[in-house]
Formats: sequence, structure tokens, C-alpha cells
Amino acid sequence: MDLPRLYALNEYQLKFPPADVGVQRLCRILEALMGIEENQQQEESEEDDLEEMLSAFPQG
Repeated sequence: MDLPRLYALNEYQLKFPPADVGVQRLCRILEALMGIEENQQQEESEEDDLEEMLSAFPQG
């Protein structure tokens, strides 16, 4: 892919974002309005899992 096509694709996606991006934004807005903090707990557990996995591979 050349740069002019990449720029055109970026402009197109800014005007017409993919549907899943719109749905994710809507979910975040609804969660904020309803006071749901479930995503923060999931992110913390994912970070813990990542740290545990990385500790299994010592650097050397």
C-alpha cells in the first residue's frame, strides 16, 4: 500500500468509522452514565496475567 492510499483510507475512516468502533464508544458512554466499572477490574486482571506470563521468560 502506498502513502496516498493510506492517507485516503485514514480520511475515509475518520468520516465513516468502522461499526465496532462506534459500538465500543457507545458502550463506554453507557458505562460511564450508569457508573459501571467492570472494565477496570478486567484490565487489572489482564495486566496481572501478562506480568505472570512475562515472569516465566527470564531475560538473559
